[in-house]
Amino acid sequence: MSVLTGLAALAVAAAVLDRDWAAATWSALVTLFLGGAVGFLLLVGRRGSGAAAAPVAAPDGSAGAVRFGYSTAAYGWFTLLLAVCAVFLFATALGAGVVLGVVLFAGTAVTGWYLLVMLRHAPGGLLLSPAGLAHRGLTSFYWLPWDAVRSVGTEALGTWALVVRADPSPRSVLRRHAGRFDTGELEYLPFLVIRSYWLAADREVVRQAVDFYLTHPERRGELATGEAVRRIAEGRLDS
Repeated sequence: MSVLTGLAALAVAAAVLDRDWAAATWSALVTLFLGGAVGFLLLVGRRGSGAAAAPVAAPDGSAGAVRFGYSTAAYGWFTLLLAVCAVFLFATALGAGVVLGVVLFAGTAVTGWYLLVMLRHAPGGLLLSPAGLAHRGLTSFYWLPWDAVRSVGTEALGTWALVVRADPSPRSVLRRHAGRFDTGELEYLPFLVIRSYWLAADREVVRQAVDFYLTHPERRGELATGEAVRRIAEGRLDS
C-alpha cells in the first residue's frame, strides 16, 4: 500500500505537468486515501504511548473519575479516511449515471453523517469512577457497574484489544449515537471492548489500572480524587 501511495503521488505530479487537472484531482484523492490508510494501519499495531491518565468528571456527574483518552493521531487518520471517502464518493456520483449516482450520493450522505456524529461525540476514552467503568467510543457510550465486571485482559480480536469481561446488568447503560453503524466493538456485549490503537496510553497500563481497581474495591474512592492519577503515573498498581 505504501508503494501504491508513492505511485499515486507520481501520477499527481505527471498530471500536473500535463495540465490535466481532472486526472490530478482524482490522483490526489487516491493519494490521500492510500496515505491515510497506510498511516492508520501503522497505528493498528501500536500498543500506546506513555500518555497519562487525567482526572475528569464522572459520567453521571456524581463524583470525579480517571480518564484514559483516545489517541489524537488515531482520530486524525480516521477522520482523514472518512473525509476523503466522502469527497471521492461525491465526485464519482457527479459523473455517474442516474441509478449509480443516487447510490453514490447516498453513500456520501451516510459517510458525512457518520463523520459528523463521530466528531460531535469526540473525544473518546475509557473512564474509571468509584461506581464503574464507562467507554465513550467513536459513536457509542457504554457504562458498566463494578459489580458486573468479572475480569480484564488483552486479547487479539483481529487486532489487540482491551477486553473487560462482564455479566449483563440492569444498571448498565448503552447509547448508540449512530445506530448499528459502529466500529464493531459492541458486538461483544456485555463485554466492554476497546481496540488498543484507539487508546493514547499503553494498553498494558490501562489493563493494570482496571485490574487494580477491580480487585481492590476499597481503593475505588481514589478514582474521585487525584490519588488515582498519581498511583497510575507512578506505576503503583500491584499493591
